[in-house]
Amino acid sequence: MDIIDPLDEHLIRLLEKNARQSSETLSKQLNVSAATIRRRLRRLVQSGVMRIAALVDPNKVGFPVTALMAFNIEHANLELYTQLLAEQLESVWVSTTTGRFNLLCLASFRSTDHLADFMLVKWADAKAVKDTEVFVSLQVKKGRYRQI
Repeated sequence: MDIIDPLDEHLIRLLEKNARQSSETLSKQLNVSAATIRRRLRRLVQSGVMRIAALVDPNKVGFPVTALMAFNIEHANLELYTQLLAEQLESVWVSTTTGRFNLLCLASFRSTDHLADFMLVKWADAKAVKDTEVFVSLQVKKGRYRQI
């Protein structure tokens, strides 16, 4: 399944607001049967278009500091460092990129000391890291919730 239809889109939007709604509640909002909702949900999950996950507010579970970290890694070591960064508990999102930095990571930390330790202890001596820049979030307006 490559393309989702308008019913799938609407269903996903309703679930993004409250994933605990019953098939019956969703069916009433979408004017289709509960069986159609269950069938659509099963198809969306099995195809990998959607997955059901518990998300938390990092502020409420002890990770109030969010930072976007940009790394310029030697090309020969990019895959290794991408994997190492992805394995870190603090990492929420890791991606290779184009531009000045070739690796970006969104991460959550318990404190600015935790962030400093992460950058200065775990990554400062990494020989393949040519440059870094860290952007600390002041206010998150969208995308606050994350998996832990």
